[in-house]
Amino acid sequence: MIDTVNSWICEIALLTSGFIYIRTIEKREKFRRAALLDAAIFLILAGILIYIVKTEISFGNLFMRMLEFLVIVHFMCVARKLSVKAGIYYAIWAFMSWQILYEIWFMIEVSREYFFKENFIVSVWIECMVFLAGYLIAAFTIAKWMPEKGRKKIGPRQLSAACLTFCVFECIAFAQQNRALTENVERWSILHVSQVLLAVVLYLQNELFKKSEMRQELDMLNFLWKKEQEQYLLSKENIALINQKCHDLKHQIRAIRQLKQEDMEQYLKEMEESIQIYEAIVKTGNEVLDTILTEKSLYCRRHGVTISCVADGTLLDFIQTVDLYAILGNAVDNAVEAVEKFQEKEKRQIDILIYKEKKFLVINVVNPIKENLVYEEEGTFPITTKKDKHYHGFGLRSIEHMAKKYGGCVNIHEEDGCFSLTILIPLPEEREPHRSHF
Repeated sequence: MIDTVNSWICEIALLTSGFIYIRTIEKREKFRRAALLDAAIFLILAGILIYIVKTEISFGNLFMRMLEFLVIVHFMCVARKLSVKAGIYYAIWAFMSWQILYEIWFMIEVSREYFFKENFIVSVWIECMVFLAGYLIAAFTIAKWMPEKGRKKIGPRQLSAACLTFCVFECIAFAQQNRALTENVERWSILHVSQVLLAVVLYLQNELFKKSEMRQELDMLNFLWKKEQEQYLLSKENIALINQKCHDLKHQIRAIRQLKQEDMEQYLKEMEESIQIYEAIVKTGNEVLDTILTEKSLYCRRHGVTISCVADGTLLDFIQTVDLYAILGNAVDNAVEAVEKFQEKEKRQIDILIYKEKKFLVINVVNPIKENLVYEEEGTFPITTKKDKHYHGFGLRSIEHMAKKYGGCVNIHEEDGCFSLTILIPLPEEREPHRSHF
């Protein structure tokens, strides 16, 4: 009787450990039914494991544990916004934490039975306290530190290292189930310390991979920042040169018209209209924004793309020149790249809104998309469609990086064939709105 109760407590503790590591991850909508189904399946497997495979290491025991592992992975993925790889990684942590606590309880139980008489209530109480204390410590330390802002991204190298560590850990765990080993306290202690060290190694791996990823992204963002700085200076010079040439050509055309050559009138009219395209300077109240929009509008006119903009450029004065160019340059470039895939003229349209909402600066760029984008995980940025993925796909991350620099955030949304990028940045002070349309 006591062995059965203890076994059920252990199995319920194993299922609970799966929740400990995902409690800080963003929830999925309407996940309860699927989660309850997974919990029911897990308990059925646990019952089979308890009543059929009671003692000795066996293939049946190993097989049932593997099934329980898969159920916990599925439970994590349906309950939280996790990829399968992240679910496997957290399930590894759940199993390892449970196994370490189980071994601690088992050793306490063996020592207690050696010195005192067997007591059912005391045995159950000790088991519950060991798991409760262990899970509370894990919940407010490792489980809280591992996710980064409610998300967890796992690469193939990190997952492979975690799986290898887990396999070694489980080999030690199954070895400890051999009674000949558990009778020797010293050998048991060595094996248990080995398990704890493997858990420490797994955590250090997590921190190293996290820092490596942050370093790579920072290097790429710095690279993009320098490129944006160079591009801004070049674009400003080009637009100044174009404006000067347009001004000179207008005077030349007027001089030719004074000659009254009627056969050249139509030709000159067409030439003047074409020149007007390159003199279409945008006036929003912010020099940097004017430069960006003028440059982008020139490109879009040449390629049959229409940009509609309602902007209060004075709201952008507190953002540094290069940062603003990185934010808007990347946002418009991504939108242009998306609409150029359309043949229909009415779909080659980009809408830009820059306005104040309460105490926030809002930058909203909306454009049609030809097909739904693919995301690494829910709530993350879409995967780049370009072939050279190592040097592309950093546009949105660069925008997010710059927005966070000013205490802001980035939100992306897809609906009815349109992609919407919204950037929210707190305004440092109140400003009177002054909107420019073009």
